[in-house]
Amino acid sequence: MIQLNFNNLKDLLIFNIKYYRYLNEFSQEKLAELSGLSARYITDVERGLHCPTIPKLEAIAKSLKIEPYVLFQNLERDERIVEKIENTRQYNQKNN
Repeated sequence: MIQLNFNNLKDLLIFNIKYYRYLNEFSQEKLAELSGLSARYITDVERGLHCPTIPKLEAIAKSLKIEPYVLFQNLERDERIVEKIENTRQYNQKNN
């Protein structure tokens, strides 16, 4: 288990959405389907292009099987999942 540091709340939120999506083994399309949002919207949220409203955050959190406030907590995380996220194309592009 590791603890990560984030520059701001938005980066923490984005990472947590990805983290819990990976933890649940959901694709972006599956998360979109479960939350009632479009796959494009989920992609844009994870890329930092959109900041979800509270109702959308609630729908995302419910789909991820967590309480919405958990998306704003910097908890210890499973290193294997963090490594998967860091190796994704979008994550690497965002941080270049």
